[in-house]
Amino acid sequence: MHETTVVGWDGSDTAETALEWAIARAEMQPEGMRLLRMVRAVDDSGIAGDDEETRELLARAEREIAERADRVRAEHPSLEVEASAVRGEPGDMLADRSGDDSLVVVGAENGRTDEYWHSSRLGPRLAGAAGGPVAVIPIGDVLPRAGVMVAVDHGAPAERLCRLAADYAAKRGETLHAVHVGARSHDVAEDAEILDRALEPALAGHPDLPVERHVDSGPTAPTLLRRAREHATVFVGSRQIGTVRRMFLGSVSHALVTNARCATVVVPPVSGLHSEPDDTAHA
Repeated sequence: MHETTVVGWDGSDTAETALEWAIARAEMQPEGMRLLRMVRAVDDSGIAGDDEETRELLARAEREIAERADRVRAEHPSLEVEASAVRGEPGDMLADRSGDDSLVVVGAENGRTDEYWHSSRLGPRLAGAAGGPVAVIPIGDVLPRAGVMVAVDHGAPAERLCRLAADYAAKRGETLHAVHVGARSHDVAEDAEILDRALEPALAGHPDLPVERHVDSGPTAPTLLRRAREHATVFVGSRQIGTVRRMFLGSVSHALVTNARCATVVVPPVSGLHSEPDDTAHA
């Protein structure tokens, strides 16, 4: 699963941060699966019918991404690198390249802590529309961080999420921090069982992986955001609210992808896009 690493690139600082993360992720893949696909989307929606200007923009984008891909190949010879410039809205173009065989990576400027519930930024919109996992990589954070955190709910989606997070942590050689947030009046023993059940399949595949379990209570999003401050990578599930292409994340996954200062990997339901009322109490 997710053999291909797809990264949105436009030459910006955020895109370079995303590219660096994507390269590291692709290099962790088994030999023969180290495919890095660089995509530059040229959004010509602001050009009023000027085909010549659009062609010039696309030609320049093709040259720039080809040059950047050549440098990646030279610096990382173990990778198979593909590069393309495409015409269209960036979120749509990257969502088209998402799926169960790909991880899509984009940069983000998460320089604030207030929550933009109607954000038009690429990361939240893409994570809400993609058919596979999306990694949103912020810039500008200088805090020391370590470990992989997974926000654990319950049921089959949580088990799949834990497997993906455990696999990433094992490849990184890092500790997996599994966090379950219960209600304010939660039963600690019952919540611990939920956490253990979700982790069981993942740990069966990685018996030597160091794991720390955390059972918290309180409002889910703020609690997970506090935990996320300590870690280098966060995995969170999403229910993807809506039935049209431009979907929205549920509240918890949106809060993390918008406000967390670390790399945040949003994993949609395996059954694909569907409508749910809200995920306020879930990851």
